[in-house]
Amino acid sequence: MNNYRIGFGFDVHRFSAARSKKKDLILGGIKIPAKFSLEAVSDGDVILHAACDALCGCACLGDIGDYFPPESKSSKGLDSKLITAQILKRFSKKYEITNMDITIVAEQPRLAPHKQAILSSLKRIFQGCPINIKIKSKEGLDILGGARAIACLVCALAKVKPRCSR
Repeated sequence: MNNYRIGFGFDVHRFSAARSKKKDLILGGIKIPAKFSLEAVSDGDVILHAACDALCGCACLGDIGDYFPPESKSSKGLDSKLITAQILKRFSKKYEITNMDITIVAEQPRLAPHKQAILSSLKRIFQGCPINIKIKSKEGLDILGGARAIACLVCALAKVKPRCSR
């Protein structure tokens, strides 16, 4: 019986040209000190966006754009923790997260000092499931937006809840 599902999520946002007073750099649900924010319809949290898409992949729920369309006024400036809560509500009806493996790809800011805080925040958001975080630089290469963007890749494994098995 096939009781496990794998999902893959990816997100990338470029740096904002000008830092707005209303925008902060948000990663994993927390504010990170930086001289820039990320351009996005919502708060631009690439970690939560990629994680949500990975969970959507596990549960065959499409992607977060299906629930929070970028052209919708209600998506503008939306806190990604609210997006995540809505995705988790749909996901949790039939699945439980077994684990997540997260890779953040960024040249700046230096994220290693914030890794533990990001991990703690994600464990709260995703109800204590096992989560691994890796932080990678782009080695100066102009991939994924070069030094002007942050990207995140997430692989998630989910187990079908027993009452939902076929």
